[in-house]
Amino acid sequence: MNILVQISAVIVALIAGVLYYQLLARASRNNKRFFGTVLTAAVILILVNTTVAAYTLWTASPGERSVWSALVLAFLHSLEMFLFVPHMLDNGYYGPLFDGSAVGAWSLYILALTFTLGATTSIALIIKAFNRRRAGREWLAARKGKTARSHIFFTGGDAAVLLAANIKGTHPKDAVIFVGYPDPAENFIDLSLWEKLKRLFDSRTQEDKGPFDAMVYSRIPLAQASGNNVCKQLGIKDLAPFLKDRSCRVYILSPNEDENLRCTEVLYRAGCAATLYCRGRREGIKRMYEDAMTNTPSAIVHIVDPAVLAVRSVRSRADLLPVGYVQKGADESGRQEGWVSSAFNAVVIGFGQTGREALGFLYEQGAFVGRDFRKSPFGCTVLAPEPFEDFRRSFPGLNAAAGVSYIHAEAGSDPFWATVEQQMPALNYVVIALGDDSLNLKTAVDLVEYAYRSGKDISKDFVILIEQGQPTRLDELTLSHYNAIGQYHSCIKPFGSLREIWTLDNITAESLTARAKKYFAGYHKAQGMSWEEAVAAWDAREAEIRDTTDYARHSKLVRQRSQDFSDCLSVDTKAALAGPEFMSRRREIAECIPPSFNGAHYTGPDRHVETVLHYLAVQEHLRWEASHVALGYTPGPETDEIKKTHACIVSYEELDSVMKHYDYLVVKTTLAAE
Repeated sequence: MNILVQISAVIVALIAGVLYYQLLARASRNNKRFFGTVLTAAVILILVNTTVAAYTLWTASPGERSVWSALVLAFLHSLEMFLFVPHMLDNGYYGPLFDGSAVGAWSLYILALTFTLGATTSIALIIKAFNRRRAGREWLAARKGKTARSHIFFTGGDAAVLLAANIKGTHPKDAVIFVGYPDPAENFIDLSLWEKLKRLFDSRTQEDKGPFDAMVYSRIPLAQASGNNVCKQLGIKDLAPFLKDRSCRVYILSPNEDENLRCTEVLYRAGCAATLYCRGRREGIKRMYEDAMTNTPSAIVHIVDPAVLAVRSVRSRADLLPVGYVQKGADESGRQEGWVSSAFNAVVIGFGQTGREALGFLYEQGAFVGRDFRKSPFGCTVLAPEPFEDFRRSFPGLNAAAGVSYIHAEAGSDPFWATVEQQMPALNYVVIALGDDSLNLKTAVDLVEYAYRSGKDISKDFVILIEQGQPTRLDELTLSHYNAIGQYHSCIKPFGSLREIWTLDNITAESLTARAKKYFAGYHKAQGMSWEEAVAAWDAREAEIRDTTDYARHSKLVRQRSQDFSDCLSVDTKAALAGPEFMSRRREIAECIPPSFNGAHYTGPDRHVETVLHYLAVQEHLRWEASHVALGYTPGPETDEIKKTHACIVSYEELDSVMKHYDYLVVKTTLAAE
């Protein structure tokens, strides 16, 4: 009987040990899951060991009938198993374990098993604490830049986690590497013992939120490095081959923009050949940094502005474009002609970076042509507590004459509501970007309720866009609730979700660049150039943007390039103005627009089509003009990239016929696009 018990116990111990090892190995892939598993296992082991030890103590001391004494002593013995000390067998209580009974044998094996699993748990914690740093370094040493493409993240944060997850989801074969540095507050100085233990297992491993292939930690912060041997200073020499690979991409996405720039400069000066993506505002001196660092064949630097990405997400949605919130003009037969019969009036609430980007977007995409071939009424009021002076100096064309007004007002203040009351009857479009998801939502709800109570028809030509980067679950439920109220017509639309913003395609603009390049080629093909020649012209311009040392030339090329992006993002606006009937014949119509002006912009027989094309050409000029004003350009007798003046910022009628035909060619490209 004892032999069978012993064999059974050994088999059970082996099975339990193997299963426990596999459980810890699988759980170790994620820190939160690993520590949860260890904690659960420790509780189970303590309960089992305490029960068996209490029974043994009770049996070994028949004269002592204190249950609590046995339980307390058994619990203390249970804690020893995590310290590799089996004192239970050293203090005279082992008699019942070796009395030859089946219960004693099972008790002995259970105690031995729990002590073994307890020791295994302690060893797993020690390995987890100290080996995680080595694992990443060993991974780097084994690869040494031999991956198909690598993505390196310096510093973490939500942006890095979301982007890393997106990269692994869309490019699973690419390597994703995290390079971090423990916070100075986590260097175990003036900390309690408990805090030291907590930091030991937490600060140097970092919770595995993102699917990083390797996580390594540097000796010093990247911003403190200097010279050419950056990797040696960081103590990660095996990172050097990755940074020398031109296909590698490096992301510095900390919320601290100044530190991001310092880190970017460190890598730039060290001769990093990878493409660098630095989080920061693309304005003023930071935009100049980007131009200066990119203006060399040895490095490519991109300033990644979350506000630009957020507003770009609106530009890419046809249902959120301003053209969807104005009335389209039509002829006597009800056919759309490309003009609008209603004004476009907008309000921007909050004038941080997102609010500024939103103003530029609204001014460009809200530029429509009226029935008289002139710009239809446009108005945009900015309500914000932020100062406007620097912005207005940089963008002098966005002034009262252009329909833009600026009012200092806190959301919810008396000046705020006085302006809302005045604007609401004719209001089409509202953008709320106050820098706080919950405050944005609250302000939107207040506006919707006020609009409904004031008698405004919000069933058409009215929308409120609210920035929602990382809304709480309560925010999401509240938004869903208000959009489900029939009288409010789902007029609150969120934008700027961090999960949508921080994607590889979005920050590299690969898809958008491909669209712009295709549009550029189509435009030059419309002028008679071959497709291959047009593609070569794009590539040549890209090379010149990177290589030229002439600042004025560089600025001109960048401006022209930006228009190719704007053109391909304006296709939906032109299609909405022309109408479905016109667009159903678009390729046939495109063939009737000659590649150059020879006395006619349109050679077809349909007078209605000719009228629509004329409206669309004027519309394109108005959009082009508005986009340049939004870039900071003003009218001038000559085009000067340094002074930011342009000779073509005039009314459409003031252009000569050759210049007018360029707008027709943009329309032709739009119609001929697939």
